[in-house]
Amino acid sequence: MPAQNDLPPVLSGSIPRIHDSTLFEKCQDLSITHKNYNNLRIIFNTANPKLAHFNIREINEISLESDTQKILYNGVVIGTGNSVENMTKQGLVIIFNKAATKEGVEAVTRAVNVSFSDDAQEVTLSVKNAEGSKSANTLTIPASIFGSIPPADQNLVTFNNIPDLDNLALNFKTSSPKKGIFIPVFDHIVHCKITNKNTIIDIAHPGSWSSYVHSSDVIKDGRVSLRFGQTDRQVMFGFSDTFSSQEGFSVLNYAIFSNNGVISIRESGNIPKSLPSFGKHTIDDVFSVERIGNTVAYLKNDVTFYVSTVNSTEDVHFCSAFTDIGALVTDVLQHNYYPATEGSFTVKFDQSVGCKITKNEIINTAKAGGWGNSIAYSSGILKEGYVSLRFGQTDKQVMFGLAANLSSHTFSVLNYAIFSNNGVISIRESGNPPKSLPSFGKHTINDVFSVKRCGNTITYLKNGMVFYASTVITTKDMHFCVTFADLGASVTDMLQYTSYPADGLFGIKNVKGISLNKATREVSYNHTVVATINQDKIPKFDLGRGYTVTGINTLLFTFIGPKSGWGLAGLYSSSYMKHDGRISLSMGQTDSQVMFGFGNKDISQPYHCMFANNGVIVVIEGSKTTASLGKYTTEDVLSIERRNYTLIYRKNGVIINTSTEDLVGDLHPTIISPDHGAKVTNVQIRDFYTKTDTDGFYIMLNEKASQAAIDAVAEAVSCQIDDPDVTVEIFYSAKLLDALPGN
Repeated sequence: MPAQNDLPPVLSGSIPRIHDSTLFEKCQDLSITHKNYNNLRIIFNTANPKLAHFNIREINEISLESDTQKILYNGVVIGTGNSVENMTKQGLVIIFNKAATKEGVEAVTRAVNVSFSDDAQEVTLSVKNAEGSKSANTLTIPASIFGSIPPADQNLVTFNNIPDLDNLALNFKTSSPKKGIFIPVFDHIVHCKITNKNTIIDIAHPGSWSSYVHSSDVIKDGRVSLRFGQTDRQVMFGFSDTFSSQEGFSVLNYAIFSNNGVISIRESGNIPKSLPSFGKHTIDDVFSVERIGNTVAYLKNDVTFYVSTVNSTEDVHFCSAFTDIGALVTDVLQHNYYPATEGSFTVKFDQSVGCKITKNEIINTAKAGGWGNSIAYSSGILKEGYVSLRFGQTDKQVMFGLAANLSSHTFSVLNYAIFSNNGVISIRESGNPPKSLPSFGKHTINDVFSVKRCGNTITYLKNGMVFYASTVITTKDMHFCVTFADLGASVTDMLQYTSYPADGLFGIKNVKGISLNKATREVSYNHTVVATINQDKIPKFDLGRGYTVTGINTLLFTFIGPKSGWGLAGLYSSSYMKHDGRISLSMGQTDSQVMFGFGNKDISQPYHCMFANNGVIVVIEGSKTTASLGKYTTEDVLSIERRNYTLIYRKNGVIINTSTEDLVGDLHPTIISPDHGAKVTNVQIRDFYTKTDTDGFYIMLNEKASQAAIDAVAEAVSCQIDDPDVTVEIFYSAKLLDALPGN
């Protein structure tokens, strides 16, 4: 009879009726029992692990050290998870140590969730002890359960008896206050004054860094941004991973320093080695410090100007420090990004010359040595993510990285490359070393090198640590490419890790006949396109008079009473765009007068507007009116947008006028007309500052959407936050109905 300690572990639990990608969090009767939890393994797996990505969420007193994969329960390390690379081969495996208890093991198991880079798969949970004995029971969550529930585990969304289905749109929203863009809570304030909620002024005596503001709002992936209020003071802002009452700017781990109008970088109080300043700024420039994963970047007006070579592994917070009385920063904002869908996979090199390619190795087999005779290229596109490998030796010449195309077989085709030159690492970009850039020392065959793309910024990594950030931005799609100079040279463990930016807080799952084309954002039901997810939204015109809504975004001016004339009919939205944005529409005729644009708080006339005057366009800004800007038809799309405080007027996307004065403040969409029967169509707005659907998930249904399709689309919407208060708004003939109150 075996000893009790040799008996296999016991796993039990029932799959909850309501489920989502949080796996076993809602499994109240989950139980993992064993005599000794030291070296116990819990294993989450799928049929195709390279298309699944497991995460350990920080709930139930669980925390994760992302750089070491150590897992803590109540502050004590009780286990370690496997690496991302291993996860793509064997799923998530967590090995517990002697500090683990039954409560800790079960808490960790409940904290695991999953995301899929492709169709959802069946997920299994099994448990194995140190001797290799596996639990008799395996818990399985079927693929069909993922995404098959409505947002936030609420009741199924079903719409009954809705006429005119082509005049319908759905808007999924949440009131979660710390998602998307918001003003951080300034809860540690020393010698500073907060005005207008997001303006900070130093009120201390000058001459020392004794004034600072710190926020407890956590940033995992996201950014903080602001404008410096002057160019003759000293101010720093950025990320701090801890709050310290000690005076000084060294508490800022990553900071932008405005030194009397000149920009430089400070990290933990110091200037990164040999880093120069980055020129002068104005009070209109918007600066940001951004973290994605463990990489921190610095931006000016949304353009990256430096990427840190120091990895960030802790949660960070907004912090700003001042040394001059009267110094200020304004427009302080925090933007928390939503989780991306991620997946790593073995690369298919489908174009090659002079190579032997196996699943995890490429060898130069060319008949002659020298560059240009041996190259391997993948037509798979990398928009966001990285490519990685190990060099198979230290006595040959090999390059790998990212190429925009395969226009030649020479190494200059690599736009961004790591060069192993007989064991010494350096950088090549389009065949050349960046100016004055030294080599980066020797490597071994065990070192893993990566070239990573984040937005338009390229970084180079060794064993997960950034060692150089390119100063050349990329705007093109990239491809994995490897090239050799020496016969017999090889690379191994080639991997491409792709990050698909999330559509925002909400997503569409492929269930019940629903599929999503990520490129076009078209939603299909049984292979027929029935809807489009779009950041363009229909404004909610909740103030106005003398108009009738004839379709979801078609407005007809129908005056009350027999009179016509200015001031009798108009629409105004109390909703506003605080930052950059656009209003667009088309005219329903060419023989009436309509003004549209942005107003402040006056419904009688938009202050900055485009005037469609009986077939001719002019621009009116206050008391100023332009000359004719040409004619329009009912097919033309007219738009007004604000970018960096400048108004731009367009016809079918082409600029026809640019304002000579800045527009600050909130923007309220406004439309007015003096003519009975005037009509505008396809009225839409967009908030440019919202990179993802932070203020809702807007689904425009078309004329092919049947009742069954509408139900299926609504049920396929998933939500990425815990316990959200989600509502679904139905836009029908511009009337707003609560279809699903949060409960």
